[in-house]
Amino acid sequence: MTKVSFSQYSTYSSCPRQYKHQYIDKLGESSANIATIFGTAMHETIQHYLTVFYGVSKKQANELNLDKMLLTKLRDEFVKEKDKMSGRIPCTQLELEEHFGDGRRILEWFVKHIEKLYTKTGYELVGIEIPMNFEIKNGVHFTAFIDIVLREIGTGEILIIDLKTSTRGWNKYQKEDKIKNAQILLYKKFYSELYNIPMQKIKVEFQIMKRKLMEEASFPIPYISKHIPANGKPSVMKAYDEFMVFIDTVFDENGDRRLDINYPKNPGKGQKNCKYCEFFQRKICDGIE
Repeated sequence: MTKVSFSQYSTYSSCPRQYKHQYIDKLGESSANIATIFGTAMHETIQHYLTVFYGVSKKQANELNLDKMLLTKLRDEFVKEKDKMSGRIPCTQLELEEHFGDGRRILEWFVKHIEKLYTKTGYELVGIEIPMNFEIKNGVHFTAFIDIVLREIGTGEILIIDLKTSTRGWNKYQKEDKIKNAQILLYKKFYSELYNIPMQKIKVEFQIMKRKLMEEASFPIPYISKHIPANGKPSVMKAYDEFMVFIDTVFDENGDRRLDINYPKNPGKGQKNCKYCEFFQRKICDGIE
């Protein structure tokens, strides 16, 4: 069985050559950085809060020391990634301190404005990091973990939430990015089929956590905002069809990755796709189209 994740699809969509180096040639090394460490720590801290919020009470959730929890998780992630990188450090002490400060402000806003994002009235927590394993082609399984799933008790409707960390939030172009939006649309389709729930009874949303706010904004800017992409059946099926083009291009009828096709370099305008590519940084790829 071959496992394929959304991140593989995202990598291929950005640059097929990067995909080849990572998943076929197996040339990748641990490429964790402060962004991935911070993202993991914030996810786990907020998910723990919500587990207590829905499983026990809002009062006990609000009594949690989220700052201490975030600091511990940042340190743990740093040590884990450092060990993977054979002693190389994934980020600096200064970066950790800056992101910890940013995270504290996000968490303070989150607790103070919890009612803007979550309610206990009529809702229950289905789960955190719910695993999905769905066969999409002979020998190929789509695997993922859904950050948060809620159920409306009265109607049985499901709400799938995906948490994202960002420096300043998503701009207009990021919100319109079909690959970004495809992640949660695929979750909706596969969750529907795995749990036999009609797609029309599943809602989806991104919750985007911003580290930095505009200092001179003329109106209050929230540290966490929602983005709900078009997610009716036509949008979901379009995202699925485009995802399956990737699957059918890269995997043969036995579910093995194909070695007989070209995986072209796609550096993008001004080599924007190379900026965070480890294969470009390690000079495995020259970044020339």
